[in-house]
Amino acid sequence: MLNEAPKKRKKDIDYAHPGKWTLFRRVQWECFRRAVTPYLMYLFMSLICLVCQLGNNVYVHTLLGSVCILAGAAYNAHLCYHYGKLHYGSLVAGELHRKNELFGIESGGDHRPEREFRVWKGFLIGLYVALPVIILGAVAGSIPSAKLASSAGGLAYYALAMFAGWAVIPITWMGTVTAPDGTALGLRVTPYWSIAFALLPILVSGCFYLIGAYVEKKSRLAEVKRSQDIIEAGERAAKEVREKSQREGKKK
Repeated sequence: MLNEAPKKRKKDIDYAHPGKWTLFRRVQWECFRRAVTPYLMYLFMSLICLVCQLGNNVYVHTLLGSVCILAGAAYNAHLCYHYGKLHYGSLVAGELHRKNELFGIESGGDHRPEREFRVWKGFLIGLYVALPVIILGAVAGSIPSAKLASSAGGLAYYALAMFAGWAVIPITWMGTVTAPDGTALGLRVTPYWSIAFALLPILVSGCFYLIGAYVEKKSRLAEVKRSQDIIEAGERAAKEVREKSQREGKKK
């Protein structure tokens, strides 16, 4: 039998006017999801970097490892540059919707204010990218070198190398400490130093996010100027035609 019951109308959700807590959650989610792809690229390049550490030549390790890390940072910069452009476009659209509301014109009910440009959002995206480094670096650094052979110590170091290798591999280039019998005791420097590498994605994300927004702003201003120039050129041409026709009328 056919279902003759009337279909329930979907509830219209007003995304453009969230509460403070809702907006906070949405902003965090927006920045977190934007951080996933850069993090995966860092992770992918870290795995390649681990393979490049095979062998005994520290100079080759340093060169190839640096190339891998910089490649991850370059992709991070590329993505955040476009995030900045995208978010600046959302900011312009949001300002237009809010201006329309002042005149009683309802528009943009599906606008997402959490996607609007803010100066600090790029740095927050970078912080989410660097979060595994901060957490795992703090855990690994808190374990004394003497306990590296234990399951807890080894697990912490393996986790740091696998999930945040781009931060811990560079400190391995400074050498390791070995016992008189040749047993490895750990890194020459504390893993706490890996946390310093968290600045890499934070600064790269924040700076290129701002650059992307600036480029988008300049592009929009240039487009407005071109439109104004076209209008002014048309007005000048029309004025010249009117003046010419008036001169010809007086001659007759």
